[in-house]
Amino acid sequence: MTRVYDVFDKFSILNVIVGFALGLYLAFNNSSSNLWFESIPFIIVIGFIMTIPPIVDYFLRRGKFNDNTSINALVEAFILNVLMIAVCTAFGIAIGSFIR
Repeated sequence: MTRVYDVFDKFSILNVIVGFALGLYLAFNNSSSNLWFESIPFIIVIGFIMTIPPIVDYFLRRGKFNDNTSINALVEAFILNVLMIAVCTAFGIAIGSFIR
């Protein structure tokens, strides 16, 4: 397991909280039937923001310790961030729609 995944694991709870909050916000403050399509840009931007700490750690460790972590680990971290936020947003939209 690389250092990128260690940093990613520490921020994964934020993905769940932000995704669920985004889903609830969209469910309560929108009357559109296309909530999922409206949430896609937010999910991608938040996923990129949550990937910044692993990227920073990657470059710092590469410069200081000559760590040979591949760039594939960063791409996987970004994809996992986006997917975690998307699933939690879907749950937030569903629960918010039932409550509303």
